[in-house]
Amino acid sequence: MSTDAAYVTLNEEFEINIRASYLYIPANTAFVFEGANTFRLKLILPEGFEKTGGTFSDFVGAELSPSNPYAEYTLRGKFTKASGDGVFQLLRSHEKANNQATFVQVSKISYKIDDQVTDKNNSNARISLVETPGYIPYITIAELRAGVADTAGAVFITDPGRFGMFRYNAASSLADDGAMTIVASGRRYERVYDGTVNVNWFGVVADGVNDQTAALQTLLNNGLYRKIHFPKSAASYRIRSIRVSSGRTLTFEEGTVVEGMGNLGATERMIFMYDASDIVIRGYNVTFKDHRENYTSGQHRHIFSMEGITNAVIEGMSANDSGGDGFYLGGASTKKFCENVKLINVQAKNNRRQGISLVSGKNIDIINPIVSNTNGQAPAAGIDLEPGLTEHLLEGIRIENPRTIANAGPGILISPGTLAGTDRLIDVVVSNHIDDGSTYGFLATTVKGQLAGSINIENPTWKNSKYNAFVARNWGSRACAIEVINPTAINPNIALSASPTAGAVFLVYRDAADTGDSNIGNVHILRPKIVDTRSPQGISFGFSFRDLASSNRILNCSVNEPVKSGTFYPGKMSIINAEVTVTDIYNVIAVDFGAYNKPLDNSYYVSLYHNQTSTATRSVIMAKVNANFPQVTVEVRSPQHIRIVPHATDNIVPLSNVNGKYLTSNVVGSRITLKKSTDNSWFIQDISGTWTVEP
Repeated sequence: MSTDAAYVTLNEEFEINIRASYLYIPANTAFVFEGANTFRLKLILPEGFEKTGGTFSDFVGAELSPSNPYAEYTLRGKFTKASGDGVFQLLRSHEKANNQATFVQVSKISYKIDDQVTDKNNSNARISLVETPGYIPYITIAELRAGVADTAGAVFITDPGRFGMFRYNAASSLADDGAMTIVASGRRYERVYDGTVNVNWFGVVADGVNDQTAALQTLLNNGLYRKIHFPKSAASYRIRSIRVSSGRTLTFEEGTVVEGMGNLGATERMIFMYDASDIVIRGYNVTFKDHRENYTSGQHRHIFSMEGITNAVIEGMSANDSGGDGFYLGGASTKKFCENVKLINVQAKNNRRQGISLVSGKNIDIINPIVSNTNGQAPAAGIDLEPGLTEHLLEGIRIENPRTIANAGPGILISPGTLAGTDRLIDVVVSNHIDDGSTYGFLATTVKGQLAGSINIENPTWKNSKYNAFVARNWGSRACAIEVINPTAINPNIALSASPTAGAVFLVYRDAADTGDSNIGNVHILRPKIVDTRSPQGISFGFSFRDLASSNRILNCSVNEPVKSGTFYPGKMSIINAEVTVTDIYNVIAVDFGAYNKPLDNSYYVSLYHNQTSTATRSVIMAKVNANFPQVTVEVRSPQHIRIVPHATDNIVPLSNVNGKYLTSNVVGSRITLKKSTDNSWFIQDISGTWTVEP
């Protein structure tokens, strides 16, 4: 309620104005009940006041909305006598209110007769407005600047996007910015807030069209405002490129969309953080996206770029459709790595180079990321750990529960070769990785020389890989160990390659064009499970170890305790000039001779041969293989002879020192385990039952 009648006399008609305003309250500020924008009003009149006109009547009401934000009423009347307290009380209730309903007071105006008047019923008695109300609950910025609030101590501004409580501050000298300070007739009203400012207050609006970069950057550069909130709108916030400085917290209402202008320069980033600290960017179901269709070349137009950042959290953000990476973490001019950074529940989709690139970091947690459809610029990985300079770091890296889907490159890539020969210590743990449909589930590549540390890949599930589920390419044997623990590979080699490289489930190799360390290796696969539900099955080899670039030995690799998930384990190995330890305690990498003799050579290795279904003598024909070739077990399960036939230049000791002589047995339960310990000799590791040497 408001009135211009500061003084009236008896029987002098005056007017009171009543205005109802629609107040938008974001969902993250308060829960708003259905029907809260409808009302009925009731007015308690003072004794001695007589209504003479106007549009107001008790129980008048309306329904307000963004398209119908105001309702206005007038009350005209006069005091016919001066008595009582002279208070007008405006009450509000719900849309169906009547005299039995509960009302609450929302405004009041008080008058009193001059204390100097002796005859209070004299027609000339002056009746005065007690004071301008201390609080005016509904007023616009324009009305405040026009002086409608008079000397009120507090007002509630109702302008869309800039609503909120403002209090008069006599000590203030701040300029009128329409956001935090409003000046009315020399009186300064300052916004009452909890420390978090709303970008709408500063004219940053989500209209889906206009570039908000300048207004937003001005706000971000203002050291007074470190906590900044983005309310959701039906349209997107459009920005080109902004820089976030130290000590800023950006929060987003759920469902907010921030859209690039699609015109970044070749090295510009959409959200840029550089040599800064203590940054939080948080929201849920929040999407940042650019227009990658405009970027047909280049790879650095990232959505979120963090360079030399310390103590930061990005949570709940999606970074999509960039001309580079969704998220990039690297070094800056002062600090050469990011430190204590968390990416939590982030997503990255359809980015040109990588979903997430970690170039240099220490104590980095990437938790529950979902990265999909990376394509356009090699390596096109879901997540890429790839230091670029010798001063970079990969220490304390923890990637938990990542999901990578249909990336043109690997689901996860690690390529730390730049750090070889330095004092850097690699420390990377990837746990519970799920990849579905990327070219490779996981790729570790190219380390030439000494590199300390460890890489642990725990409990991954790699499904529907175009080629291999896991690849270690050109991984020097002096590099830190890669341990793949409890991996499950489901229907890899969607391309149905028959190659022992591209068609293998687990591949350790060097391509013919690769250069590097003398020997590759130091890869260990523990408790692998391979599942192929296709008919016919699409797996060529379970495991393949090959150096196509040299004749040097592959060193220090192992396959331990494979786990069978069905009736058949598609796990035969191609092992060429490689020292591989195979422990198969469950006897799952096995073959039944059936109606055929079986080879044991570089392209066909299983750990157990038996004759369960054989009806005649069968032989395992042993080719010339390298020393430290994995051990092999032969077991008699039916009363048919099995012959173990060594290469013509090899013997089986200590039973036979003569080259080329075979061993044989037809005693059910007989079992022998052999290990190629030197170039020309197989040594008996374990023997039971009856075995005889060829006469």
